[in-house]
Amino acid sequence: MSIEGILVGLLAIGIGLAWAFYGLKLFAILLPLWAFFFGLVAGGQWGQEVFGEGFFSTVLSWGIGIGLGLILAAISYFWYYAAIVILGGALGYSLAVGAFVWLGLDTGVIVVIIGLIVGALFAIGTFLLGVPILLVMVFSAASGAVAVVNGVFVLLGQIDVADLKNGLFGSFLDPDVGIVMTIAFVVLAIAALLYQMRDVGSSITSVDRTSYRY
Repeated sequence: MSIEGILVGLLAIGIGLAWAFYGLKLFAILLPLWAFFFGLVAGGQWGQEVFGEGFFSTVLSWGIGIGLGLILAAISYFWYYAAIVILGGALGYSLAVGAFVWLGLDTGVIVVIIGLIVGALFAIGTFLLGVPILLVMVFSAASGAVAVVNGVFVLLGQIDVADLKNGLFGSFLDPDVGIVMTIAFVVLAIAALLYQMRDVGSSITSVDRTSYRY
């Protein structure tokens, strides 16, 4: 097990569990952490596709990932509307990249561009919908669960950190463990969603803006 595998695996499990089960209740605190993890993985992917760096195999690759992660975390912490955009955009990007790899269209930087476009569409849709609580719970449960499953399988040595270069959903395409990962994801996402729903009062309709400076 490599050092990068341990670090990424532990981050994915820790942040993913918190985000999946408490995404709505602690939105203003946990979204920046999730945004950092998403930025870390996406930045590592961009470093590989755009600059030809190995996925988390060089200092530059880690630098790009950490830098992007910190930027997204800071933005989502201070700006309410930016947080909403990141909420939907991150999930849309991950789904798009994974889908293109599944279709066998992994063409490097083009996948990154398509992922950004789909992410932008998800972000716009999330913004226009006004972030109802159900949407927050579904997005956080799904994105947190996929991070946890990836983290567990990385720590178990069933997938490599390099498999995450195809997005958090891309690793599910592994023919050896893909089905098991998918089942684990569905079960965990449903469990997290049900757990979040039990604490929701009928008077709550959206994420509270008072936690944000802007």
